[in-house]
Amino acid sequence: MGLAVAWWGLVGRRAEARKTIADSNAETKSAEPITVRVVRPSPGGIRRTSAQIGSVQPFQEADLFAKVSGYLSKLYVDYGDHVKAGQILAEIDDPEDVEEANRTAADVAQAEAVVVQAQALVDSAQADRSAFATAVEQAEAEVERYASMRNYHEKKYARYRDLVARQAIPQQIADEEEEGYESAMASETASRKAVLNAKAQLEAAVARVKKAEADVVVARAAVQVARAKHARAQTFVAYMKISSPYDGVVTRRNYFPGAFIRSAAEGGTIPLLTVARIDKVRVVTQIPDRDVPYADVGDEADVTLDAIPGRVFKGAVSRFANSEDPTSRTMYTEIDLPNPDLELRPGMYGVATVILDQSTKTFTIPASALVGESHGGKGDVFAIKDGVAKKTRVEIGADDGLRIEILSGITSDDQVILDVGSVADGTPVQPAPEQSRPAKETPKPVHHE
Repeated sequence: MGLAVAWWGLVGRRAEARKTIADSNAETKSAEPITVRVVRPSPGGIRRTSAQIGSVQPFQEADLFAKVSGYLSKLYVDYGDHVKAGQILAEIDDPEDVEEANRTAADVAQAEAVVVQAQALVDSAQADRSAFATAVEQAEAEVERYASMRNYHEKKYARYRDLVARQAIPQQIADEEEEGYESAMASETASRKAVLNAKAQLEAAVARVKKAEADVVVARAAVQVARAKHARAQTFVAYMKISSPYDGVVTRRNYFPGAFIRSAAEGGTIPLLTVARIDKVRVVTQIPDRDVPYADVGDEADVTLDAIPGRVFKGAVSRFANSEDPTSRTMYTEIDLPNPDLELRPGMYGVATVILDQSTKTFTIPASALVGESHGGKGDVFAIKDGVAKKTRVEIGADDGLRIEILSGITSDDQVILDVGSVADGTPVQPAPEQSRPAKETPKPVHHE
């Protein structure tokens, strides 16, 4: 019985010794670093783009309506004709407007003749005023002369009366001098009345001048009215000629010569012609809601068209609505493209790719370096720290399926492990030799369809 117990004790100690040795070997084996593939973050973020359906539209387009009603007498252009700014494209025949222009021209001539007549009356009235002013001066001069004569005869008569009183001369001589004195007084009185009459005639002449001048003002106003009516009539005559507002091409023609054209002012709704400017075109697209915050005027854009395969037309965002359509949740956006060869035709469609962001402040790593799934813009990677794999939390930006944009958490000097399935947090690791590292995957832009 004692022998059996001793034997079992020896067996137990040997088993314990073997376990200790095995555990020791396992620890030694686990301390050996694992060779892993690593990569350093690449400078530059992932280019953010928005690729949407776009269509070509004219840079400018105008529907040309008739301003006056009449018959289309001449049509100088047709579909596809290239026209210049100001070029006459069509003419409408409206005899009534032509006659009105002729009548108003005659009214202007008549009104101008009335001005000439009125001015002649002014000149005549002014001459009369001058003549009567002179007559007043002459009459006043006569008053002075007759007053002087009256004064002379008065004094002479006084001396004669004194001589008669002293009986130096006969009474007859004094009586004769009295008659001369009274005659001088009468002449003075008449001259003073002549002054009053001349002044009255002068005032009448002044009034006639004012009236004549007022008549000139009225006549000149009538000329302005007549000219305004004539200008309006000439404008309607000018409306009979339809001209191009700019250099472009005729894209629509709705009437032929001889057709009656109803003016837009009288209810016409069909344009006579449509002219489009296409030496420069607009590519219209819609930026979706998620990309609107990144859109800016001047963003580069690449346009490809189904009708012209293999070509990429370079442009930039020229303008956008700054407001989203509440139904589609998209923002109207235009890209201007030069079209000197006129190969871009309105109505063509394709894809407009707008480069919304081309960040250079961040860097990227292969998507395979991410541990598990990312949530809320956060994820984990394994970076080598002091010879072991260290699980590191990073902030994630854009993701194009091949590479992930890293916003924070690691630096461009860190070595990020690609073989995430073979390591755990704290596993001793060593980078694979440089020549065994795979070539860096080429990042692709992020497209939002």
